[in-house]
Amino acid sequence: MSFKNGKGHEKSIVNDGKYVVVNSKFISTNGDVKKYSDAQIEPVGVNDILMVMSDLPNGKALAKCFLVDENDRYTLNQRICALHTVNDDEYKTKYLYYYLSRNRQLLRYDNGTDQTNLKKDDILKVKIPIPSAEEQDNIIHVLDMFSILTQGISEGLPAEIEARKKTIRLLS
Repeated sequence: MSFKNGKGHEKSIVNDGKYVVVNSKFISTNGDVKKYSDAQIEPVGVNDILMVMSDLPNGKALAKCFLVDENDRYTLNQRICALHTVNDDEYKTKYLYYYLSRNRQLLRYDNGTDQTNLKKDDILKVKIPIPSAEEQDNIIHVLDMFSILTQGISEGLPAEIEARKKTIRLLS
């Protein structure tokens, strides 16, 4: 895997810029909370896996990943790294994305007391099993379906509850 560190964007943040600044809040909210910049200080591209390298004790963002789906759209902020497969024959990018996101080997650095800061070597030393390409495809398929299901529940269920409440109010 290749590794790239993000850079600070504090001075280039604007209300409605061309590039989305990928920071821990962006990744931890699955892209819902965005900051923008007109400068692409640290560009990333399709199939880069972006990972949060720093979080509060017992935080939910440490080692969480985001898979880049578009070129010329994102810029990498500090405390976020970009990983890219060097050997596409060995690992499928989406398999790596799922395997690395919130990986236990990385979460063990969180002592529950101090801010956790992962190092490049911590990330690159993660032991990653190499299933066959067919097994990787199966794993990806199952996890994609699980992701769709859980996303549907987290978005659809509150909307359904609200709709039923409105119906009950109308009937009352």
